[in-house]
Amino acid sequence: MTARRVNPFPLPGWESTPMRPLRPWHRPAHRDYYVPVDGAEDAFRQFRQDMGDLGVMLEYGRLVLVTGESGCGKTALVNRCADWVVGELARRGMRGVVLDLTGCLPTDRELSIDERTVEVCDQMFDLLVDHDALRPEAADRLADDRTVPRRVFPRLGRALREEVALILLLPSPNELVDEVIRYARVLSNAKVLFLAESAYLGTDEVADVVRQLETWVPPITLHVGPLDPGDAQRFAEDRLTRHSAAGTFPRMSDDAIELVAKHCQSVAMLQRFLHGTYEHKLETGLGYTETDLVTVEDIRAFLNTRSRTGLGNGP
Repeated sequence: MTARRVNPFPLPGWESTPMRPLRPWHRPAHRDYYVPVDGAEDAFRQFRQDMGDLGVMLEYGRLVLVTGESGCGKTALVNRCADWVVGELARRGMRGVVLDLTGCLPTDRELSIDERTVEVCDQMFDLLVDHDALRPEAADRLADDRTVPRRVFPRLGRALREEVALILLLPSPNELVDEVIRYARVLSNAKVLFLAESAYLGTDEVADVVRQLETWVPPITLHVGPLDPGDAQRFAEDRLTRHSAAGTFPRMSDDAIELVAKHCQSVAMLQRFLHGTYEHKLETGLGYTETDLVTVEDIRAFLNTRSRTGLGNGP
């Protein structure tokens, strides 16, 4: 019986959407798929160190801000941090509830900070009810104020069931520093962790956030950057080795990895190149055995196809 030919680069559960980021709090199988590239491992280590035993979060609430260029792995890091907090809470006998509000804002119009926080608060309330995270009597009291963030958030810690703590994944801030400050200083509360990411906040803006919050609970600021030398090969080898029992696929030639490393600045671009190249080669039906190699010509053939279909230009 011929072994099944597979593309080794999709994530478990994300086979039909290969560019979705790792989400271990939702799909536990993703926990083992993190590769130490673009400084994300150091950032995760810093997060764990700064969070400590979760005492500050449980007493006062906490804000974590992840910065970096588009495609560098910010969302995957945010999701990893959320998953770690859920695990640490479980060790305390508590239930960590992750509410993903990153996509809750309309995309067809610009909103002010006030309008954005209202949308977040309103949709958060529905998710809190869905997760049975609120005390019944508190849910009734908060229902009438679900679109009034300054009334809901300050009462949220007390409204949660005793064993529940919240991890809120916020939409990327629009008016940047002012919006981040509002969550950290005005809307923070016990047992609530805010996680936000931004591709637009630079070093100076992050320093401004920290300065404005220096008399409050300090935010945790994490940064992930572009790929470092060796990251492309490390990522490719991880995925190829990990899927060795899933089916048949060719390895990558040294020249192919070198080409990918030369032209990929982010982990998202790396995933797009590698998954797309293997998918294109798989579709041709030629040279897709364990004894074959993915070559520079294979990568260029994929990129030429992308260029013809309007998906971008390659090297």
